[in-house]
Amino acid sequence: MVGIKGKSFSVDELAAAGVRRISLATSLYRAAMTGFLEAACEVKDTGQFGFLDRCVTTPELHKPMRI
Repeated sequence: MVGIKGKSFSVDELAAAGVRRISLATSLYRAAMTGFLEAACEVKDTGQFGFLDRCVTTPELHKPMRI
């Protein structure tokens, strides 16, 4: 399992160690919630919406999911 803060390895490092299956557990969820909290705090604290400039577009989001 990867995604432990400060203790993660790259896919190449894990493969070199013989790992055949990598579990992300809740790491993708936590990454999404980090972005959510940063955006919400920006709006609350500054009244600005700069996070929108860092957001992926809908087509960019669909591409890796082949939608």
